[in-house]
Amino acid sequence: MAAINKRDTRLKLEFVANKDQSIHAGLVLVEAMALRFGLCKKIRQISCLDPRRDNRRGYGPEAIIGQLIYALCTGNGCLSDSEALNKDRLAVELFGVKKFANQSQVGQWLRDQSEESIAALRKLLREFVEWVIANARPNRLLHAGKLEVFFDDTQLEVYGKNFEGARINYNDDCALSWQTLWVGPLLVDSHLESPGNPTSQLLPMLDRNRYL
Repeated sequence: MAAINKRDTRLKLEFVANKDQSIHAGLVLVEAMALRFGLCKKIRQISCLDPRRDNRRGYGPEAIIGQLIYALCTGNGCLSDSEALNKDRLAVELFGVKKFANQSQVGQWLRDQSEESIAALRKLLREFVEWVIANARPNRLLHAGKLEVFFDDTQLEVYGKNFEGARINYNDDCALSWQTLWVGPLLVDSHLESPGNPTSQLLPMLDRNRYL
């Protein structure tokens, strides 16, 4: 066998500082999944989610909801964090807007929501979970060959002067009770209320999501 030696290639490699690198690169996958599910189109069809009187002005509900999803998927939880996405030019370009809404605009949209619109969002969430279950590989959803259902009451500690429903809990923290239902790794339902009965929403959630 003839000797095999490494030779120079035609590739020229250069290490440079990348000033445009995004720390939010994972949002590409979030955007791709939203497109496959048709999230924006589905949100636009829910009229009660749009409090605007003139739909040609201001941010549409799909823009606000998408911005909140972007913020949450990058590990943020404050309205100011959702506005801070404007600092990432690539995130703005990926989202398809000239500028993300500021925190005041996001907060006003949240305050304008009603019981009807919240119920519509919960219904859309269940539709999304059903779509994921139907399209995902079974081994991504099952644990030891079974689809697990998990209910939990998480205490959310809050700080500040005004939090509707917040009160002192068993741990002497000012908190809200966030009851959640998980199907496999997917959050399918939740309810926020004052701390008290930690299973008050268990049966209603099981009933609403029994088909899953």
